[in-house]
Amino acid sequence: MQSRNCVIPMMLLLVLPASAQTTAVELNIYDHAGLSHVVVQSFLKQTLEIFLKAGLPIRIRICTRVSACEIDGTSAKILMLRIVPGISRQMNDSSRSPLGQSFADHTGGTYASVFLEPVQQQAANHDVPWPTVLAYAAAHEVGHLLLGDQAHTSLGLMKAHWNKDDFRDMKQNRMHFNSDEARHLARCCASSLINDFQPAKQEEH
Repeated sequence: MQSRNCVIPMMLLLVLPASAQTTAVELNIYDHAGLSHVVVQSFLKQTLEIFLKAGLPIRIRICTRVSACEIDGTSAKILMLRIVPGISRQMNDSSRSPLGQSFADHTGGTYASVFLEPVQQQAANHDVPWPTVLAYAAAHEVGHLLLGDQAHTSLGLMKAHWNKDDFRDMKQNRMHFNSDEARHLARCCASSLINDFQPAKQEEH
């Protein structure tokens, strides 16, 4: 991955432990969009709930633009997600702005981004609160980091392209990882080892 795609260092703002269990995954979210405190709280709560419903212990940290979230010697898998205020600069299809991009190969990855402008546009188009769409877009990209670049399904959260029924399900809290994905998430994170993935492919959604 080129250096311009690297995560900009930021400062820890908030830590949310997933549960009392051993945390299998730590997700550092780098807020380049300057989200408000209210939006951050809503976004974090919904993102956390998505993974807890899949049975994945996860800790989420929001970072600001001052210094990097420190890695404190944890044995959890470390993932990084950027919230970008505009749209993807590497769009292949000008008619469809992706909600996010992940850098992953068949086994997974470490870095992903979600794009606020198309997230807000799709949320407005389907009458869904945009922090909700942001949470599901983030979960989808993190899903690729854990499940790999071929993790798209015909139904549910890991669909390549969401339609009006999917946005309705988001609004009603009925969009989830399926049972096979949940089992895969449990298996891939069971060892709680940090893997130094080298992103081989950029996924757009």
